[in-house]
Amino acid sequence: MHCVIIVFLLLVGCAGGGPSGPRTPIGGIGKGSTNSYYCRGEWHHPQKFYEYDQTGLASWYGPGFHGKPKPYGEKFNMHGISAAHRTLPLPTVVKVTNLQNGKSINLVVDDRGPFVYEGRIIDLSVGAAKALGSYSKGLVTVRVQSVPGESRMLSDYLAKNGNKSGKMRDGRTWQEVYQDEIAGRHNATVTEGPTPATKPAPAKPQKQVTPDQSTSLDDILESVAPAKQSIAKNPAAAKGIGKFNTYVNLGEAYVQKANAQNVAAALPKTWNASVQSALHPSGQMLYNVRVGPFDNQLSQQILKQARDKGYAQAIMIKD
Repeated sequence: MHCVIIVFLLLVGCAGGGPSGPRTPIGGIGKGSTNSYYCRGEWHHPQKFYEYDQTGLASWYGPGFHGKPKPYGEKFNMHGISAAHRTLPLPTVVKVTNLQNGKSINLVVDDRGPFVYEGRIIDLSVGAAKALGSYSKGLVTVRVQSVPGESRMLSDYLAKNGNKSGKMRDGRTWQEVYQDEIAGRHNATVTEGPTPATKPAPAKPQKQVTPDQSTSLDDILESVAPAKQSIAKNPAAAKGIGKFNTYVNLGEAYVQKANAQNVAAALPKTWNASVQSALHPSGQMLYNVRVGPFDNQLSQQILKQARDKGYAQAIMIKD
């Protein structure tokens, strides 16, 4: 989807990222995804096997591609779970592990990219980036490991039950088919990545400020502002007060920084809005607005108000 795919008429050697040793041949509809193609000034040669295990940078993509067709015809949904890779067969099931927080997810590579390199080996949908906890960072170091057995089973299933391109007649996405029909049903072996950190036992609930019918959210924010300043100067002052480490990102991306600044300036001063920048996989610098920090409960109220103001894609993020 990132570029127009052009079939290369000559047979060329494949450029693989897979480990040495036995290789699982491509099955089903995946066979049609290994033709070489030309994009942004160079040829790319997809590998003709599923094995792959690489560490590098992951970016996310969405604005500018949302709603456009992927190579096999399905429209890209940036809020769904999917990924793009330059040379893996389509589809390939991969386990992506965020090496900065230990979170991992199995997803289906069903698109081509990224074509802005700088060490990037995979492009994630916005939904996948949020699941891995990398959305707010833009770029994150990941380990990408293919799951050959499940990849082959998925490709064969799509060939049997979809159209000639593998698009499902019942409207399910490849990720949905994977979850419904394939996930966990094949005894495939992969090398495990870092074990996600064990979640600590829930702390004893702290007393937090809650609104009543006669108190506005702005009044509450004004009342906790001194506490926030005290905590910043003296962390010990946080005893009995919720942690102010949660932000709300309004979810809109702006090409012009001035547009984001105007949005931030129009928000209530008690929201403490600021403009953040993130590099899009296309190489375009984008700007977004986040507000906070607040404790978790206040952030939930801010999130609701932001969505009521029309920011439907607003999300909560932890510092």
